[in-house]
Amino acid sequence: MSSQEDRLLSRRQEYAEATWRAVVTAARELFGEAGYSRTTVQQIARRARVSPATVYAQCGGKQGLLKTLMDEWTAGPLVREIIEACAAAGTAKQKLVVLADGYRAIYNASGDIIRIVTDAAAAAPGAAEFLETANERHHEALVEIVTQIRETGDLKKDLSDEDAARIIYYHFRYEQFTLAADTFGWGEDRALDWIRERVENALLDP
Repeated sequence: MSSQEDRLLSRRQEYAEATWRAVVTAARELFGEAGYSRTTVQQIARRARVSPATVYAQCGGKQGLLKTLMDEWTAGPLVREIIEACAAAGTAKQKLVVLADGYRAIYNASGDIIRIVTDAAAAAPGAAEFLETANERHHEALVEIVTQIRETGDLKKDLSDEDAARIIYYHFRYEQFTLAADTFGWGEDRALDWIRERVENALLDP
């Protein structure tokens, strides 16, 4: 392949990537504004300035876009960064501090996506599998972190890794965080400290 052909291929790839990102961004905005069920492919295409056929061909229509957003929330690099940061922390309590900060980062980056996927799962039967996948990935990541905490020797002996992961999920889930931070008016710092202290009490030996 000639250098000119390489440049043309690179431009096509750049255009395809830019188009894909524009469609995903438009879907994220519209799903957040009107809800997944009430948003149409035509509306997404109009906002992204592409044809409806492009939305289907490049992104798999509404369901494909919802899956893409769910993947960004649950399988993006931030999740692995949090797991690795927890691994680098020395004590169990330090790992939970890192985890709390990680939840803050995920919720700040993807809070709107969490609401979109959760609402879509309740309103559209075909979307429920995406929330189920998100919850499974969340649980798997937490089990990995719990394994790290167990290695410190501070995890309560009567707790299985599965139950410890469920306790973390129960306390740190998005609904709990926003209830404390927003509805109670505590703000992010106080809400996270309050939640983390209760997780410490539930998981760690005194």
